[in-house]
Amino acid sequence: MEKNSVQKMKINSRSKYLYLLLSLSSLCLLMGLTTLLWWFIAPRLDDIYEILRPISLALLRLFFLILLIGVSTVMLTSIFEKNFLIVKFAVNLYNRIMYPITIFLGTICGVSRERIRESFVHVNNSFIKASRQQFRPEEILILLPHCLQNNECKIRLSNDIYNCERCGKCDIAGLLSIAENFKVSIAIANGGTLARRIVLKFRPKFIVAVACDRDLVSGIQDVFPLPVYGILNIRPEGPCFNTRVDLDKLSATLQKIIYEEKR
Repeated sequence: MEKNSVQKMKINSRSKYLYLLLSLSSLCLLMGLTTLLWWFIAPRLDDIYEILRPISLALLRLFFLILLIGVSTVMLTSIFEKNFLIVKFAVNLYNRIMYPITIFLGTICGVSRERIRESFVHVNNSFIKASRQQFRPEEILILLPHCLQNNECKIRLSNDIYNCERCGKCDIAGLLSIAENFKVSIAIANGGTLARRIVLKFRPKFIVAVACDRDLVSGIQDVFPLPVYGILNIRPEGPCFNTRVDLDKLSATLQKIIYEEKR
C-alpha cells in the first residue's frame, strides 16, 4: 500500500509538467506571432510618424518582459510548490488565457484533452499547496459527483447525502465517515447548476472537489477566486458509471488544510 502511494505521488508530480510545458510553448508561440504582426505593421508606423516605430518596439519589449516575469513566477510556484510572490489575479489570468491556447496547441501536437485537463488539475493543486492556507472545518466543503453512487442504488442522495444507508457497495459510506471525522460539510451534485447552488448554500472558503477532469477544470474556473483542490475520480467501469475515489488521498488533503488545533 505504501509503495502504491509513493508511485501515485510520482505520477502526479510528473503530470503537472505537461500543462506547464504546453503553456510555455503556447506563450512562446504567442510572442512570436505578436512580433511577426509588429514586423508587418512597422513600415506603416514609419509612414505615420517616425518615432512611433521605436516607441512601439520598446513597449512590446516591456510587455514581453513583464509577461515572462509573471509567467516564470507562476511556473516556479507550481514546480516547487512554494510561494514565489503568487498573486491570485496572475494565476487566474494565466489559467484563463493560457488554458484554451494550451488545449489548441496540445490538440495540434496530438496530446489528448483529457491528459491536458488532468495536468491542469495538478497544476491548480500545486498553487493551493504553495499558498499554505489553512481553514476551519466549518469553512470546508467536500463536493462529490453523483456517479460515485452505485448505479443500482435507488436512494436519491443529491437531496441529502446522509440518506445513504452505508451498505458499502460504493465509496459514499467511506466519504461520509471522513466528513464526520473531520467535521466538514459534504454534498453530492449531479450537474454544474446544482453544484453552484450547493456552493451558494454552504458558502465555503475552501472546496475539495472529486470529479472527472472535464468537470474539475470547469468547476475550478467557475468559482475562482474560491480555492478548489481537485481529486480526479477513478473510473474502473468507464466515465460517469460506478466511479471511485482515493479515500486516503482525500483524508491526507484535509489533514493538511485544516487548522492543527481543530482536528
